[in-house]
Amino acid sequence: MDFIKKLLQTNQERGRASIQMTVESDFNLPDYEPDMIKLIDRKGAARIRETRVDTDQIMVDGVLQFQALYKCAESGNICSLQGEVPFSETIHMEGVQETDHIIVQNHMEDLTLGMINSRKLNVRALLELSVADHMEQQIQLPAGIEDTSVQTLYRQQKMLQLMTQKKDICRIHSEILLPSNRPNINRLLWQSVQLRGLDSRIRSGEIELTGELLVNILYKGEDDERQIQCMETTVALHENIECNVCEPEMLFKLIPLQVQLEVSPAEDEDGENRVLMLEGMLDFYLRVWKEEELEALEDAYSLQDELLLERERVNLQSLLVKNDSKFKIADQILLENQPAEILQLCASVGEVFIEDSRIVPDGIEAEGVLKVRMLYITASDEMPVGIAEGVIPFTRQIEAEKIRPEDTYELSAGIDQLTVILADNSQADIKAVIGLDAIVFRKEDTDLITGMERQPEDLEQYEKQPGIAGYIVKEGDRLWDIAKEHHTTVEDVIQMNQLSGDQVNRGDKLLIVKQMSVPAGI
Repeated sequence: MDFIKKLLQTNQERGRASIQMTVESDFNLPDYEPDMIKLIDRKGAARIRETRVDTDQIMVDGVLQFQALYKCAESGNICSLQGEVPFSETIHMEGVQETDHIIVQNHMEDLTLGMINSRKLNVRALLELSVADHMEQQIQLPAGIEDTSVQTLYRQQKMLQLMTQKKDICRIHSEILLPSNRPNINRLLWQSVQLRGLDSRIRSGEIELTGELLVNILYKGEDDERQIQCMETTVALHENIECNVCEPEMLFKLIPLQVQLEVSPAEDEDGENRVLMLEGMLDFYLRVWKEEELEALEDAYSLQDELLLERERVNLQSLLVKNDSKFKIADQILLENQPAEILQLCASVGEVFIEDSRIVPDGIEAEGVLKVRMLYITASDEMPVGIAEGVIPFTRQIEAEKIRPEDTYELSAGIDQLTVILADNSQADIKAVIGLDAIVFRKEDTDLITGMERQPEDLEQYEKQPGIAGYIVKEGDRLWDIAKEHHTTVEDVIQMNQLSGDQVNRGDKLLIVKQMSVPAGI
């Protein structure tokens, strides 16, 4: 028997895995860098360069990039250096296949730089690698039967049709001019570029990204090499990502995987180092769905033959809710053991991390931390630059009405705003706006009809059924089931009982006449 089928493309998370790993190596200073006396600050990030998928395992290759700020032996100036340490890791994940879409994200929980001697550093980082296996699946949805003699029952259901999914790169380029009251750049010592308030909107043929890039630099000026300059500025982010299938009414999820942004000094038209070139890229994973009201065949029977229905258990996915929420954090961080008076705050770097999340009644509860790191200039000639850091925990519930334990969700966090004010030399006031983006998918396990087989009617059973019967509707009865059981059609029951539609209530009394259109010989 020929079916009318509709192809449903889905993308469902088949599994997750995460591991903690330690990256450690000794690093020798390049010959052109001066000797170290004391380390002041450090920062770093892990970059995933390649992901290879094999049966039941995922191989990840990357590098740990780090930057160190230190007091150097040469005239006691502040110096900096950069380096990287390669790493490889294998993550075992049962069921993963080469054709699956694998999403790898990393979080650096801790970075430690230690002086072995004046020319050698020990670099040690604790990384967490998180892997999600997104399986693409094509479902042949039974949408009808070409044989008009067969009685059919359909159900309407909202489903998500996957339009596209891809990993891609958004390249970012901008130029920043130094203010006129700032000296030319002799050497860039320290830099920080943070992405704040990232927002994405779907348009016809594209995804629009907006946000703000907060740029902090520490440098030596040409007029006085011992004088350290610091500057903070913002650059508006406005980029468009091409997406041919995108339309405004569609649903999408854009996950930033890696953000790599750097600034470097360049000459202006007069040949002076007064320009900062901001270059970088945003690695992301994009999925786009179309929410459709689809009609699927739920049941069928025939008055001439007995139909044997073949069914297959599948998981259908629909959208429950997409909730982008923001909340505020306000707290204080103690500045302990400061060697000198703090004159100026140079940079405030923040990172938000979700440590745990769970489904609760009508929502998702997330626990996380906001890590804040401050770089400042002091009144001490001996140590003109200092650092302070702190961690602020938070718990937040995101609304998701009618969420069930078996539903699935994806949760991401980012910093929209971060303000650090030095109250005095012993504490800093922290105010932040955190964005939490949640998307919840309703999982519906259902039996789809995949085939039918005709076989002769059971004549003995047919003859046992009365030609005319009275029936009292019970709780939960559907007119379809009543008609099927009594070898008739819904239309005939409606006509015989002068009903206004196919809805019946408990206690209703029906007169049912058995249909006689059976094979010859009865």
